Amino acid sequence: MNRGRFAIRSAEASDLDAAYALVVALGYPDLEREAFARAFPAVLEHPETLVLVAEEAETGQLVGLMSLSHRPTLRLGGVIASIDELVIAERARSLGVGGALLARAKTEAARLGARRLELTTNRARESYRRGFYVKNGFAEANSALMRWAPTP
Repeated sequence: MNRGRFAIRSAEASDLDAAYALVVALGYPDLEREAFARAFPAVLEHPETLVLVAEEAETGQLVGLMSLSHRPTLRLGGVIASIDELVIAERARSLGVGGALLARAKTEAARLGARRLELTTNRARESYRRGFYVKNGFAEANSALMRWAPTP
């Protein structure tokens, strides 16, 4: 794939299989396809979520996916935008796809009047280790991510 040979567009229902493959490749191999298939259209249709994909110009194959959500917050006195998923196919890394998706996220956050655009990543990910987010204008926050999940 040549640099600049991709287009970014809104995800569509027909992108389900390719989107699922990208998210599994992100590091979620136990993600059940049926659960993803139920969630995908709900996320696409949700009024506070935007899912963008990067499509290779020559083949039409998806080489990137990003989901962005937003909501009002009390602590910021306004909207916060969050990148919930960002994944680039291994063969398309270092070609500008991730940077282009982050640029679109920043543009969308600005359009929404967001006071902050944030994302959570794993320090073990290659993108974190090579400083991808810092190179794209993000700064690491001194915070702890806390989770609760119901037991099955």
